[in-house]
Parts: sequence; C-alpha cells; structure tokens
Amino acid sequence: MSFSTLIGLFAGVSIVLIAMAMGSSISLFVNVPSLMIVIGGTIAATMIRFSMKESFNAIGMSFCVLKVDNQIKDLNELVDITEDLLRISRQKGSLAMEGYEINHEFYQAGIRMLVDGYAPELVKQTLKEKKRLLVDKAETSAGVFRAIGEAAPAFGMMGTLVGLIQMLTNLSDPSSIGPAMAVAMLTTLYGAMIANLFALPTADKIESWVQGESYRQMMIIEAIDSIAQGHNPAVMRDLLAPYVHGNKRQVAKDG
Repeated sequence: MSFSTLIGLFAGVSIVLIAMAMGSSISLFVNVPSLMIVIGGTIAATMIRFSMKESFNAIGMSFCVLKVDNQIKDLNELVDITEDLLRISRQKGSLAMEGYEINHEFYQAGIRMLVDGYAPELVKQTLKEKKRLLVDKAETSAGVFRAIGEAAPAFGMMGTLVGLIQMLTNLSDPSSIGPAMAVAMLTTLYGAMIANLFALPTADKIESWVQGESYRQMMIIEAIDSIAQGHNPAVMRDLLAPYVHGNKRQVAKDG
C-alpha cells in the first residue's frame, strides 16, 4: 500500500476510534441492525447500478491502486531505457531486445510485439487500445466507489428514519427506546464513515492513479514507436522531452 494511503487510513480510523473510546466504550458503537441496513442497502444499490463484473473489477482495481507498485514511474528512467533499447535494435536487430528486462508490463508488452515482428503501426494501435481500455475500466471502477459513497449516507439516513419510527411507535415501552435510538443514530454514523473514510477516497485514488499511468503509457507508446522507426537516440530524446517536462510542470502544479 502506498505510504500516503497508509498514513491517511490509519490516522482517519484512529481519530474516530479514539474519540469513541474517550466518551464511552467502543462496544456501544457496534449495532448489527444498523450495519445490516447500511452495508446491505449500499451493496444492493451498487449492484443495481453496476453489473457484477464491473463491481468485482472495481474491487480488483482498488487493490491494484493501493498496493505497493514497483513498476517504473520515473520518466527520465524510461527515456534511458528507450535509448538502451534503441541502440540494441539499431546495432543487433529487434530480436536482441528480447533479453532486456523492463520493470513495466505495458512497456514490456510493446517490446515483445516488436520482437515478434508486428508492424509498427499495429503495435502502436494495439497499445493505444490497451491504454483506452485501462482508462475506461478505471473510470468505471471509480464510478462504483462513488456510487458506494453516495449510497452509504443515504442508507444511513434511511436507518435513522427506521430507528425513529420504531422509537415513536413504542414510547409506552421505555426498554425499546434505547435500541431504537441506537439504530437511528449509528446508521448515520456508519454511512458517513463508509463514504468518507473508504469509498470516496478510493474513487479519488483510482482517478489519480489512472491519470498518471495513462500519461506514462502515452509516453511509452511514443518511445516504442521511436524504436520501431529506428530513430537516432538524440531524435528520440527530443520526441520524448515534452512528456518529461510536461510531467514536471504537472507535479509542480499539483504540489
């Protein structure tokens, strides 16, 4: 899991739990009917809006985004790798690139296609389609988590209404007021926590990740095309320079 994600998740959960423990026992905030309403209702609403496949893809995408990713992210390193591959290809032919290890699946897939003798235009077209599919999948996955973020508070409010109705219909029985009030209050709490500590941050994380990965893949497509065309290394660096400098400006803007 990325360092910032780990810190944010740990800090958010810890602050809420400490606040609960300071006022009373944490066990007071555990209510099964409330959990059933919020979690069950949220899952049902999400499954109505999205297919089973899209929902499971979203779960897989969340693990992909949140886990530690050892793939190359430094664009200058990608330029250096491209220069190495370009020199190998120009001097020894495309087959010689087969033994060169690249710690990036997308880049490795493109080089494998060149080694297998695919036409440069077909390689470029195939890689662009892979990039488009990744972006589409990520956008859908982010949409699933945004749907969860919208549904959880809504079902929290529904649970609150259920608890209030139960309480108002049993005012003559003091023993039923406490459990009904617990359902009324805790469902709102559960819905807010699911939305703001899990669903919405995950949606934002997926969108941020795919934006960066799509940018890298655009650069890789140009790099592989440069290798296929047999460009001079200096020409290749000029072609890829806008991606490197553009990324630096974006990082400075975001920072």
